[in-house]
Amino acid sequence: MKKLPTTICLLFLLLSCFMTAQTTIVLETDFDGKVVRGSKTKLIEEIRKGKAVRIGWQLDFNEDKVADFDHWAEAEFITILGEDVFTQIRNINVQIPKRDLPQVDIIPNNMQWTAILGTNSILKNRTVLADLEYELDDEGQPIMTERLEKGLQMREVQTWKVATFWAILD
Repeated sequence: MKKLPTTICLLFLLLSCFMTAQTTIVLETDFDGKVVRGSKTKLIEEIRKGKAVRIGWQLDFNEDKVADFDHWAEAEFITILGEDVFTQIRNINVQIPKRDLPQVDIIPNNMQWTAILGTNSILKNRTVLADLEYELDDEGQPIMTERLEKGLQMREVQTWKVATFWAILD
């Protein structure tokens, strides 16, 4: 009877090895949108086969062509437009990286961040805020306060150049 648990454990281990999804990076771009490895054509072929995609991107805030940090996310909503692929990044709670510690902190409010990322290395992003509170003037127009102005500015779309990694889950 002692062999049965060992046999079950070995069978479970063997099955888990075969059932684990393998990830393959099929496209990598640099901060200028140049393909460094793989091809956009291969990525599109795999997407059209229904394969799941993970997207990684690197940010370079000081523009020295060296990544300051990386992010990865599931590509949940994908658009193929010509020879390029774009994906929306799911809204996430805003976080603040502290490179000197290193630590990533989360902001204790309901502010979120979202983006659209493309194989052209362009990241269009903005902050997602709850409804902004404001008062109306006699003509029904919002009274512009410093807080309202700041909130509206945060909602504006920003464009960043990023390096990307597009991975297919097999």
